[in-house]
Amino acid sequence: MRALSLALAIGVLAGLTEPAMAGDRLAELLKGKTAASPRRCILPDHNVQAEIIDGTAIVYRDARYTYVGRLKGGCPALREDRRIVTRSTGGQLCENDPVRVVETTGHDFGFCTFDKFVPYKR
Repeated sequence: MRALSLALAIGVLAGLTEPAMAGDRLAELLKGKTAASPRRCILPDHNVQAEIIDGTAIVYRDARYTYVGRLKGGCPALREDRRIVTRSTGGQLCENDPVRVVETTGHDFGFCTFDKFVPYKR
C-alpha cells in the first residue's frame, strides 16, 4: 500500500511539473521579445522546424518574428517527442486549422485546433 501511495505521489508530482516545464521553455524562447497583435494566419518558413511546447503551443520562426500558435482548449496529446501534421491553404496556417498529433510509429492521437498566432518581434 505504501509503495502504491508513493507511486501515485510521484505521478501527481510529475504531472504538476510538466506544464511548468513547458511554460519555462516558452518563456525562454520569448525572452527579450515583444508581443504584437495576434494574427489570424501566418506563412511559416517551411525550412525551419516548428518547435512543440508540450500540451500548450507550437512555435514557428522567421527572420523577423517568433510566432506562438496556441491550441484551443489546450492539446494534452501534444508532446515534443511526437510529430504534427498540418494542412494549409496557400502555405498559410490559420486560426481553426486542424493539427493532427502522431507518433513516429504511426499511432494517431487525433486533432487539436489552432487559435490565433501571436507574433513576438526579435
